[in-house]
Amino acid sequence: MNKFIFILAEGFKNVWRHKSSAVSSIFSIYLTLIVSGSLLIVSQNTNKLIEYLRDKYKIEVFFKEGVTEKRVTELVEDFKSINGVNSITIISKKDAERIFKSQFGDDILSILGYNPLPISCVINLKKDWPTRIDLKPIISSLRKYREIDEINHQGKLISRIENYYETFLRVMVIIVSITLIIAVFIISNTVRLTVLSKRELIKSLQLIGATKWFVKGPFIIEGLVHGLIATVLSLYTIIGILNFSKYLIYDLTRFDIYYDQLFIFQVLLSLSMLVGFVGANRAISRFLK
Repeated sequence: MNKFIFILAEGFKNVWRHKSSAVSSIFSIYLTLIVSGSLLIVSQNTNKLIEYLRDKYKIEVFFKEGVTEKRVTELVEDFKSINGVNSITIISKKDAERIFKSQFGDDILSILGYNPLPISCVINLKKDWPTRIDLKPIISSLRKYREIDEINHQGKLISRIENYYETFLRVMVIIVSITLIIAVFIISNTVRLTVLSKRELIKSLQLIGATKWFVKGPFIIEGLVHGLIATVLSLYTIIGILNFSKYLIYDLTRFDIYYDQLFIFQVLLSLSMLVGFVGANRAISRFLK
């Protein structure tokens, strides 16, 4: 217990004794966490948008003129056997007429004297897609029916968004990795200054039989403290920016920014502790060789 208190106390003293170098180390981790946290929030909200689109995703099928409602009912029963189809809603000519009037405010019968709107159906897809929506098999199966005149869907839009999202994730990993590596080198150099200033004490501890981890302890605590301070600062910065901008973004786009404050804190803390530990351990390990 006394050893742990000594290591902890020495670690905090190291931070205080080298305040100027500690500031640059904390600032580098702070910037790394700001970048990582921002990318994480963008990733979460993009994924939320994709889930929303998948949830609302439908295929509209329009039948040729002359196809009876009885035949449409028979075809719909066949459509239900297609893999990926969840449910189907038939829209009769009268239903289409009512929808037209509700959307445009005019009665199509009074305008044209007849109802040209075809019978159609809306296909609701299953929501348990493992990775991305694959419409090709469904569309190919539907095109085999001669009674179908037109098929409308937004598969290309969702596929494009999913492609952008996957590209973004790859770029995000690269950016975060680069910033983490830079932060590790900066904190390593900062702790190295502390190590050099205490090289005589380190040699004395080694001569009396102190273990490597007892010698390393204060310097690793120093690195972890840098990371902890950076975590608190970056979390308040990110939450502050989000609280300031979320209402503005909602007013402009009606899109409500989603973020889990506890999850963000856990990720930022994990990254900062990792950077602090690796950087400090790298600095002292090179000296103890």
